[in-house]
Amino acid sequence: MQNAVAFANNEVIMVAWSYGKKPDGCMGFAVYRIDQHGRETPLPGQARFKGITPKKWTTEELPIQKFYWKDPYARLEAEKNRNRIFRYKIVPLEGAPGKLQPMAKLPILLTNEVEITPVIDDKLSVYFNRGLISTQRVARALGSKDMKDSLIAKVSDPDDKSKLRESLSGDMIEAIQEFLARADGKGKIYAALYELKDPQLIGWLAGLGERLHIVLGDSKEDEEVLGEDGKPEKVTNPKTGKTKIKTVKVDGNEQARETLTGTAAEIHNRIMPNGHIAHNKFLVYVDSKGKPKAVFTGSTNWTATGLCTQTNNSIVIDNDALAKRYLAYWKELAKDTDEAADDPKALQGAALRKWASKGSALTLDDGAAAHSWFSPNTPKARGKNPATEKRPPDMEDLAQLIAGASHSVLFLAFYPGSPSIANWTAQAASKNKKLFVRGCVTNKSASEGFYYELKGMTPPARKKGEKKPPVLQDPRVFGAEAFDFKVPDGWKKEILNAGFAIIHDKVVVIDTFDDDCVVATGSHNLGHKASFDNDENLLIVRGNKKLAMAYATRILDVYDHFSSRFWFKQLGGQKDALELKSTPEEWLGKYYDKKGRLKNPQLKFWMDAAVQ
Repeated sequence: MQNAVAFANNEVIMVAWSYGKKPDGCMGFAVYRIDQHGRETPLPGQARFKGITPKKWTTEELPIQKFYWKDPYARLEAEKNRNRIFRYKIVPLEGAPGKLQPMAKLPILLTNEVEITPVIDDKLSVYFNRGLISTQRVARALGSKDMKDSLIAKVSDPDDKSKLRESLSGDMIEAIQEFLARADGKGKIYAALYELKDPQLIGWLAGLGERLHIVLGDSKEDEEVLGEDGKPEKVTNPKTGKTKIKTVKVDGNEQARETLTGTAAEIHNRIMPNGHIAHNKFLVYVDSKGKPKAVFTGSTNWTATGLCTQTNNSIVIDNDALAKRYLAYWKELAKDTDEAADDPKALQGAALRKWASKGSALTLDDGAAAHSWFSPNTPKARGKNPATEKRPPDMEDLAQLIAGASHSVLFLAFYPGSPSIANWTAQAASKNKKLFVRGCVTNKSASEGFYYELKGMTPPARKKGEKKPPVLQDPRVFGAEAFDFKVPDGWKKEILNAGFAIIHDKVVVIDTFDDDCVVATGSHNLGHKASFDNDENLLIVRGNKKLAMAYATRILDVYDHFSSRFWFKQLGGQKDALELKSTPEEWLGKYYDKKGRLKNPQLKFWMDAAVQ
């Protein structure tokens, strides 16, 4: 069956199509965005045919040799011309490279209409930033020298002329501003934040005055120790003889603390001991009558890097019961902080842990079921023998949902530790060979954990002095990569990160298109470590297909972005690896077997969605 389908969130549109059978003779596809006024624009292209320089850098001359694609430029079009509703036209092409034309024997396909918007319904909105800095657009904007310093300077400046802060943050800054504005008048905002370093956001919080109540966590950073001559001091390791610059840990939130201490109604400085972090990033809006009404949560730290140089999401939910629960947790955090006084080791006491150990089942205003969890939710902090520990209750909830997946498990994670969603997804995939799995992470310990769990193996122990072995990864779950060493022909060197995080989302989507679909999101890093040792929040929503599709679109957008970079490095950095294929069979073989039957799991995933 021939079909074409589009999915959207506030940031990107994903398009997939199929002719139901192998399109013999097809050299690829020209894809056009059609706005709500009927205007057609060919999508841009980057990969080229060997030896041919195109006149137009669009898919008309540089066809898409895949059956699914994404349009990250639709949001820019929406912001520029206020056109937010689009559909897509897919035109199959034939002929020789440089002389392509529409195929006579195959029809043009049109997708459904989609809207670039954060709105899921009138009580629920979800925001994704762009946050992908390993792109050719960013590389061109930064040049080739001091790329990290240049990028951080640009995204830290609200008046940045390059517009990188504006484009990479997406709608995230506006989402924060709009939520804080709810407290205009006699309302209040209760905030629990981990990193708070962006001057613009600090200014908005300070502007709330006594309408702000905040629990401000720690943001420890390494700072160079300067000698009397003003130069960094160095220290030598007596065992190895290696010399490095001496550093000390400092409070990265110091400026925010000083500012808000003089403006907020109350501030609770939650400075955690080593190995623990006050990792929440949530707001609760309380109306003028003192009733909690809405929650803002997600993975986004309030820093320039959190907004712009790593992938993040935020969700806004108008629901009295959920807001009441988050406010209750906020009060438990404040109480725990005050009772510990200035002793970090007294934080996360028994009362807080006992309170957080019980989740709460709620019904959202759209009828979807939700389960709310907070951390730390174990009787004690994590011990020295994780192999014997009991699974925390929130992770037990999530692990059981993954184990029960029928069709798909998709996820993005930063550094979940072990065990985590990577292990549980591998276990589910081992039992259900047809399960569609896609995941992308920052720290490769998670993708390596997926690989070994899938194989039923234990990672080999390393002996002292041995060189670290190569990281083994399954292509379904891998660590983010960039064109930052070897670069394909016609491409520029990219920047992979501007700090430690690349992917900072912490999201799982299970059975995206089913009535009982699952979305898990929040600040939680999605592994045991966070439940034992961190302040975290996790929200699991069941039965909201529109929400699940928004998050699935995000996950596969990020996965696909890093996929070409992952394979480029897996294949040894071949310069011509991303060139377009000059004959149909060279690329169609990835999608169809010798009998012409569809074999690509991701295309099957999208086409199943089209049918449903």
